[in-house]
Amino acid sequence: MREYFYQPGLISQRLDANGDALLAEAVQKLGDVRELLAGAKAPASVVELLSDAQITTAGDVPVKVRIKDQGGGIGRLIYRIDGIEFEGRMVGITADGTDSRTFTLPPQQGQREITVSATNARGVESVPVRIAAQVQPRPAAAPSLHVLAIGVSLYRDKELHKGVRFAARDADTMGQLFRAQGARLYQSVNVRVLSDAQATGDAIRTALTELASRVAAQDVFVLYLAGHGASFDREYHFIPWDAVYTATAALRQRSLTHEDFRGLLAKLPATKTVVLLDTCSAGGFGRQDGRNIGEKDAIDRLSRLTGRAMIAATADDKMAIEGEGGHGAFTCALLEGLSGKADRNGNGTVEVRELADYVEERLPEITRKWGYEQFPFSATEGNSFTLVPKKP
Repeated sequence: MREYFYQPGLISQRLDANGDALLAEAVQKLGDVRELLAGAKAPASVVELLSDAQITTAGDVPVKVRIKDQGGGIGRLIYRIDGIEFEGRMVGITADGTDSRTFTLPPQQGQREITVSATNARGVESVPVRIAAQVQPRPAAAPSLHVLAIGVSLYRDKELHKGVRFAARDADTMGQLFRAQGARLYQSVNVRVLSDAQATGDAIRTALTELASRVAAQDVFVLYLAGHGASFDREYHFIPWDAVYTATAALRQRSLTHEDFRGLLAKLPATKTVVLLDTCSAGGFGRQDGRNIGEKDAIDRLSRLTGRAMIAATADDKMAIEGEGGHGAFTCALLEGLSGKADRNGNGTVEVRELADYVEERLPEITRKWGYEQFPFSATEGNSFTLVPKKP
């Protein structure tokens, strides 16, 4: 229900003068919720738990389930740890419909919950089965920090240069900050920066996949993206360097899509993951009939579905022209906060929730002098953790 019908941006369209037509168009694209609720036309699959529902563990949790098709077909398995989505796969698994996996939980002791559900062919998700895992105290492996910073200013298509002149520089500066400050806290720091022509769609996907193979459950992962972003059909897209704006369809085809992000983030075994988005929507991206359909709504939806912490700012090209300290306004606020200004509790480190709070206050202050206030989006509830120590 949330994946398909959580569409806050439709409320404002419904109140528009031609709201009836806009709503009818949305129903045609999304489907009618009453049909799904009826059940008979799209019955959900059934997931049966074959492994123990309660387990005491030092870290590894074996999970075995059986998926039963109730007539609606079988789509994909969805695994979550404490609400954070991890890699599932298309079901076609074994002859008896079973799937087995072992999850390695982060070392923090206490109660953790693993859920497994399955979608049918139309994406309707089943009632999840639940495994309660009591994690015992154990020597915690030293965490590492992994950062992938992407910034695109000089797009292959020069028509896309407007509004993102700080993006490549911002990504490089962000990588330098995490490398320098992270070295004082983490066992190792792995930073990769892709800027301009390096940041093709394939290169970004490959870099995320490679990093996922190096990340451990106890590690921290940061994904920073600066450049053009857009909302198409209320799903967030990031525009890589090799996108060419010959038509909206071509731009969408070359973008990193909602499903790309969802699948790539699900490969990361680290629950301590934060996505930082500094994107500008220019040239009519993500607009229908001249209306902005809500890039923040699309980011909100992506955050809710993946369970990952996100802090984001979106602007049109008019709002992204000015800079602050040689950086985009949002990234400037991030850099200030990460340097130590966000350390509200005075413990010498900057935590995700502290960073979000600082940016929420600071970004409107920065942009107010240009005659408007820009407000960031943040979703960090239940996902706060330490990012870096403050600068000495």
